[in-house]
Amino acid sequence: MPPTRQSAEPTEPPVVPTSPAPVARNRRGLETRERVLAVTRGLISAHGYAEVTLDQISAEAGVAKSSLLWHFGSKEMLLAEAATSLFRQIGEELGAEPHRGRTAARRLENSFDRIADYLSANPEAKGVVLSLLFSGSVPASVREEIRRSWDSHVQDLVAALSAPGRPLPAPMARLMIATIHGCYCHWYASDRSEPIADFLAPARELFGDWLRERDRER
Repeated sequence: MPPTRQSAEPTEPPVVPTSPAPVARNRRGLETRERVLAVTRGLISAHGYAEVTLDQISAEAGVAKSSLLWHFGSKEMLLAEAATSLFRQIGEELGAEPHRGRTAARRLENSFDRIADYLSANPEAKGVVLSLLFSGSVPASVREEIRRSWDSHVQDLVAALSAPGRPLPAPMARLMIATIHGCYCHWYASDRSEPIADFLAPARELFGDWLRERDRER
């Protein structure tokens, strides 16, 4: 009698390594990007933007230089995004504020308080943007990023300072931002020996009076 054939033992399917879920990868990528921007802002504040190198950022953030270039494209774009991200945060905070019970003039005062705090803590930030904007060697993509950032600031102010039925005109928001830039340049040229809030105070009062007058005309 021929030997009986033993049935094969059931086998487990081979374990195939899987890559992280796209959501997890995206989240880690965003976290890395924000960490790099935070490190870059700190280095700019400590050393001035002209002295900051990709090697420094790579070492401080724990991210390879090749990854920095992959995320941002160039050192100039990284510096531009680090500086403009500060003001994006201001816009996000303004948008998160409840408007109920707060007049437009009061919201303007809050925005000037935040701007003064950010510029005091990061005095080089606006200078980075202006220097990159007027540098002939900077790629056009960097200037386009700065333009988009300023357009976003205008939209943030329009959203934050509009009253029901009385939207803030975009040209007025652009004038506010231009005035803030001028106050910053005057403050920085004065060796920052006085609080920037003192330089911003006339603009804050001027635009606040305009908003209060506008609300009285309703």
